[in-house]
Amino acid sequence: MTKPVRYQRGCLYSENGVWFVRYRERVSHRDGSTKWKRRAKRLGTTDEFPTEGHVESERTAFMQKINAGQFAPDTSMTLKDFVELSYLPWAKAEHRASTYKGYGEIWENQIRDRIGHLYMREIRTVHVSRMLRTIAAEKDLTKTTLQHFKSVLSGIFTYAKNEGAFDGVNPVQGAMIPSKAREPGETFAYNLTQILQILDILPLLPKSAVAMASFAGLREGELRGVQWPDYTGTELTVNRSIWKAVINQPKTRASRDAVPVIAALAMILDEYRRSMGNPRDGAIFHSGDGEPMDMDKLAQRLIRPAIEAHGVPWFGWHGFRRGIASNLYALGANDKVVQRILRHAKPHVTRERYIKAFDPAVIEAMQKMQATLDAMKPWPVTGQQTYSQIAGKLHKQNVGEVAERLKAAVC
Repeated sequence: MTKPVRYQRGCLYSENGVWFVRYRERVSHRDGSTKWKRRAKRLGTTDEFPTEGHVESERTAFMQKINAGQFAPDTSMTLKDFVELSYLPWAKAEHRASTYKGYGEIWENQIRDRIGHLYMREIRTVHVSRMLRTIAAEKDLTKTTLQHFKSVLSGIFTYAKNEGAFDGVNPVQGAMIPSKAREPGETFAYNLTQILQILDILPLLPKSAVAMASFAGLREGELRGVQWPDYTGTELTVNRSIWKAVINQPKTRASRDAVPVIAALAMILDEYRRSMGNPRDGAIFHSGDGEPMDMDKLAQRLIRPAIEAHGVPWFGWHGFRRGIASNLYALGANDKVVQRILRHAKPHVTRERYIKAFDPAVIEAMQKMQATLDAMKPWPVTGQQTYSQIAGKLHKQNVGEVAERLKAAVC
């Protein structure tokens, strides 16, 4: 039987302004024997990649190709070796950057030091159950958080079964969450009255972002990624999501869909667009330099202080997304329609986690919300009259003023 080859990380080094990774490669000879030869691969210059952190992704990608044909995980490995040499490199290549980061943190902070020393073939359900009980006893965590830890570990063993590093039933499946662990806290959603109050308080740019989250249900990363070509005046197509500096496609195929734009949202976006000089391209929300705005900074430095000063609590960006689910449901839309508007892949996610309220097509559901808004506030439907002219509370600003004030608040 061929002896398994350990996963190679590669040795990264620079020489004469060039980055290299050194690794070993098995070379076959005519007599049938094989020997290991040391090799080096040029990754780029130090001008292209100033630090090791910048070139790390190049090293990882290259070594994954080298290892793909050589590394053979087996049941004699410890969990720590399998996760760090096989699972995490795979997860980095397969998952979104934010997902990979979360998995890595759970492994390092919760799992590795507790059961990482065990051999793959020895791990049983009892080990996982004891680990979960220990974590619950040491830390004040909710059952939802513990379930997330369990799901990550279960995913590791699912991958191990596919790679031949584990045989038998996944030992994580039968592990129980401690019954005395804390129940998860309640999540909150904004109702229509609160949303209208928030829109009255905010300047035009943050008001537009809140309106898009409230009336179209975009996630925080999707708000960062939305661009003017995605908006037609009657619908908004979600084409990208941005996490830190990483641009991704939306979470699922269902998330990459168009959302109807009701008149209340169109009016606010059109007014904002005019104030910015009627741009045709680029990020809708930016602080004057064209780069997508950090929505968390916008919220923490501008939106949250402004609304809390008026007695309105801050529930986070997801409070607006839960709000559209709850508001539509309260207006008579069934959970399947709400699922389509939120662009969830599975209806139970909408029903269990987003609807906080209390069968027509999607357009009809959105029109019901618009009709309710019309009854609460005299939103203009035709003509050139703007909301700020009616309410007399918001002042139109030119491009320079918007960019200057928002850049100072967010950057």
